[in-house]
Amino acid sequence: MKKIIILLISCFLLSSLLHADKYAGEFLNIGVGVKARALGNAFVALADDPTAVYWNPAGIYYCNNISFNIMHSEEYAGNLKYDAISAIYPLDDAKKFGFLITRTGISGIPLTKLEDPNDTVSVHNPPYAYKYVSDADYTGYLSFSSKLFTDISFGITTKLIYRTIGDIKASGIGLDAGFLYKINPSIQVGLNIRDAIGTSIWWKNGETETVTPNILAGASAKFVFPIINVPSRLLCQTDIYFENRDQAAQLSVGKASFDFHAGMLFNFAPFLSVACGIERENLTAGAFISYKNYTLQYAFENNPDLNNIHRISLGVEFIN
Repeated sequence: MKKIIILLISCFLLSSLLHADKYAGEFLNIGVGVKARALGNAFVALADDPTAVYWNPAGIYYCNNISFNIMHSEEYAGNLKYDAISAIYPLDDAKKFGFLITRTGISGIPLTKLEDPNDTVSVHNPPYAYKYVSDADYTGYLSFSSKLFTDISFGITTKLIYRTIGDIKASGIGLDAGFLYKINPSIQVGLNIRDAIGTSIWWKNGETETVTPNILAGASAKFVFPIINVPSRLLCQTDIYFENRDQAAQLSVGKASFDFHAGMLFNFAPFLSVACGIERENLTAGAFISYKNYTLQYAFENNPDLNNIHRISLGVEFIN
């Protein structure tokens, strides 16, 4: 297993030196799940539901029952439709599998022409929409998780990508590697090396894009919130990219860029939890209601620039 870790780190360092396309994997960075969004997308160090397949496959190890989650979201004034279905299947106590499919789509994208293609654009020669197309991105994830050491679990995820923009199509393949370290019963840290060997996307028109490896790193601490005496959890996370994002990131040092997330989870009762967080500069919140083996979740993000985001999901767990 140590040889596998060394190999992954070597591939990560090598691929970070190879040519990659800036923002080529942005559609992979939207984030999956309602609980994660309500916590400001600070989920890599918790990853305790089927969306762990995306956030940190190492978290699958601690999910002991077969479980499913279905999510729907309409974002950016309803222009972006985002759906996901995820599942966890424990093969036995030592080996767990996870599965996730996501779809993001935008319809009604206008393709334009000039009335007179031999002239420049002007008030007398305005562009007009001659055709409307759709953009859809599908990504399938398959994860495996097990124990690495007594307090450390690991997970490997293979992802398959299928993209369409109008009549142009593309396919790709990538690999994620995650680790979860339980320092003690209250504190744990998580790490997910995404696109660890560089995710390649091949377009049918002959072009190829490469997604740069990136890192999600975070920590979470469980405690009893004072005054109200409610079991709670504090989470923080840093997303690290190596694309020289400069001012597009919250912090940039050379080619490395850093975005920050934080969240608080309050477990008021076995059937009710409330969350709040900060996703970069935007405030998030959510509520989760459980009944028997079903869970209904809702999350909200205040995004003044691109309109507010609403997400809803339904989960079911088959308890042994």
